[in-house]
Amino acid sequence: MIKGLRLAVPLLALSIVTGVPGIPQASAAAPRNSGNPVAAALDRAFAKAAAKAGDPGVQAVVIRDGRLIWSANSGKAVDDPPAPVTDSTMFCFASFGKMILGTYALRQVERGTLALDKPISAYIGKEVPGSNVVTLRMLLTHTAGYPDLYADPKTAPLFAGGAHYDPNRPYTFAMLAKGIREPVDPGKRYDYSNTGFIILARVLSKTAGGDEAFERALRLFLQRAGSQTGNLLTAERSQDAFHRFAHGYSVESSGKLSDFFTAFGATGIPTDLYGLPFGDGMFAGTALGGARFLNALYTRKELLRPGTVKQMITPSPQSVALGDTYGMATYSITVGGRAWQGHSGAYGGFTSRGATDMARGVTLMVVTNREGEDSAADKIWEELAKAYASTTH
Repeated sequence: MIKGLRLAVPLLALSIVTGVPGIPQASAAAPRNSGNPVAAALDRAFAKAAAKAGDPGVQAVVIRDGRLIWSANSGKAVDDPPAPVTDSTMFCFASFGKMILGTYALRQVERGTLALDKPISAYIGKEVPGSNVVTLRMLLTHTAGYPDLYADPKTAPLFAGGAHYDPNRPYTFAMLAKGIREPVDPGKRYDYSNTGFIILARVLSKTAGGDEAFERALRLFLQRAGSQTGNLLTAERSQDAFHRFAHGYSVESSGKLSDFFTAFGATGIPTDLYGLPFGDGMFAGTALGGARFLNALYTRKELLRPGTVKQMITPSPQSVALGDTYGMATYSITVGGRAWQGHSGAYGGFTSRGATDMARGVTLMVVTNREGEDSAADKIWEELAKAYASTTH
């Protein structure tokens, strides 16, 4: 959820993921990754990249053909009082969640609940401007043309830095709707839009029968991805999660870190960090939770039909015209000579990147609690992708 692009620890604490159902436990006495050249290369790349990124709090995992083959944690989940990142630490996924929400939307198309090319007025009436022209396909491909509501004078003051920002007050769609303006040339061009995904979440909520029914339906959908508990992947806000949540840190121009949780007086998880009505960044969880979702979608193909997955990953004509690879809520990048399909995200001091090498059934997910001029997750992810490619066929 990029709403405008928007301590250091001297030693990295690497650890095999433990305590997660269905994952074999490593022997405590065994040296880490001894005799495993792939894992050893990933260890080295992780340590180097995390240090270069300023030693943020990080979780990283690699899954191959459904099996966890490598993982690492490092840095602090919370700077003050200090707490380390563990296997169970939760992170905001930000815009990585667009792919999760988009997958759920495409499942509703498969079921016949929604249609890709029908105006969204069929589902939400005249609730938003342009609903009689904009379609689900336009929302998923960022071609609807909605201006950024976070920059609109009616809604900008409601967010961090604004005069009316209150991180303890729940947001509603009605609050955000005040900043939704008429779309510009809907369907004509690709223009990355957070507003479009907020509207998408509203469409999905209305067709599900309301927010609570939508959250229940999402919970059942995520069970199919092997992320059946809110400990791994969730769109539901819970005060219980606060004690496992990393704080998000933004790097100020002076180099000082700003804690997104405490800088504005939040008494728990800031209410704009994830969950409804924020369809542009609705999910939170662990790197393992994100990786399991990717694996279920792109490797096992258990969330959507193969034909739907093909539609999803095919870049839209409008995206191709700009030299981009964005399809429906996902895009591809080439790193280490290999094509990876997924999404990234940045918001509230958090960054994420997760993607799958569909040709080899390999998924790599990185989440961090450090946001600056460059994405810490992107940097670490790319170094890990290169290391994996260099040591495998």
